[in-house]
Amino acid sequence: MTLSYFIWMYLISYAGSILSTMLLRLPYFSSISSNTTADIVFTVLAALIAMFLGVVAEMFTCGICLYYLNVSTGRDAQTADIFRGFRENPSEVFKISAFLLSPSLIMTIPVNVTSELYIITSDIKWLIISLILFALASAGSLYLHLTYGIAFFVLLDFPSYSAGRVLGIAGQKMKGHRCRFFMIDLLFIPMFILGILSFGIGLIWIYPLINECRTLFFLNLMNPEEQQ
Repeated sequence: MTLSYFIWMYLISYAGSILSTMLLRLPYFSSISSNTTADIVFTVLAALIAMFLGVVAEMFTCGICLYYLNVSTGRDAQTADIFRGFRENPSEVFKISAFLLSPSLIMTIPVNVTSELYIITSDIKWLIISLILFALASAGSLYLHLTYGIAFFVLLDFPSYSAGRVLGIAGQKMKGHRCRFFMIDLLFIPMFILGILSFGIGLIWIYPLINECRTLFFLNLMNPEEQQ
């Protein structure tokens, strides 16, 4: 399942590279090295492509959640579960994915543009602005993760609910439990470091562990007595 997820993430990333390359071949961008306007326009369009593909990639998370829910509750778990977000209620899954990624989506274009301006002008102020915007996006993403991190699990429990209602339930359930959820991620940082030092090979074992921990956290949150 983890290998399948990594492969799909690579394919989506590769698709983004191909689309950006095709965009770069358009006549308007032929003089991009000497035309600041064309450079900025290309940066914005490439960022928009990356934003859309990022939301599509996030939709796979719904399938990951289904797989580990099935594993944790003794039901039949299949690798094909990874496509759950594209088979059932894809519009709601897309909305939830876009919402969870909204801080980075909002800041992607400003960060990319200011970074490009720093490269073009070598003016340090653009680098500082870019770093500040990146920090704000990271803080916003962390907040949404800790507040609505169980949204896909809730959607799987209530597949007929709208994205807004699912997010509302997720936010309500997470009240008073954000710190506990944050500690799960925090405790895996040493493992991720070891995974990186192993040239990424260790991540094949680490991702299942953290996904299973998050799943058990959700089950405990919904049924504290049964899942203690």
